[in-house]
Amino acid sequence: MCRSSVMRLGTIIGLIVALSGCSTFHLTQEPFQPKGKKLAVIAGMTNDSSLSIAKSFGDELGKTSMFQVLSQKQVAQAIPNYPQLVKGPYKSAYFEIDVDYAKTDLERVKELQRHLGVDYVYVLWAPATVSHGNSGWFSKHYLVTQIVAQLFESPGGKEVGRGQYAVRVDDQTHQVLSEDMRRVALEMAEKTRTLK
Repeated sequence: MCRSSVMRLGTIIGLIVALSGCSTFHLTQEPFQPKGKKLAVIAGMTNDSSLSIAKSFGDELGKTSMFQVLSQKQVAQAIPNYPQLVKGPYKSAYFEIDVDYAKTDLERVKELQRHLGVDYVYVLWAPATVSHGNSGWFSKHYLVTQIVAQLFESPGGKEVGRGQYAVRVDDQTHQVLSEDMRRVALEMAEKTRTLK
């Protein structure tokens, strides 16, 4: 393995460790008082991993919070041609995500909120998946997907929270590990004061 590949792998592993050990969700409007209960989780990209993660996160948030989370089927029924590309808060997505929350297409988010008729929209983007580790006797090979997300409140599409995290994906089944999504959902429920 060449030196640049080793350095790149080190950067990826460092990012994964940093994201898994840190807070995954931050409120941008404090103090936060929930103004409603209906929430939709939206995949901001059309790739399979964004859709899979949106479904998994919505399922876990529905179990851990008092939010009434729309299913992905309900989201698809309310938004024509879902999933649709929503310009997200990042510049590049090769090995690292350069986050810039000012890049999000807020007009598109407001339009989606109107279609859905919900109090909150949680838009997530999963633009980068990288390989992590090798399979062995006591370990399993996982892909790691990096995610950037924002929580918007209706009416008006005001951003009230944002997240950045990484989740493991089973290399064989391509399913997101539920314990990773549960951890992210629990933190969001705690910080929004909606924990069951």
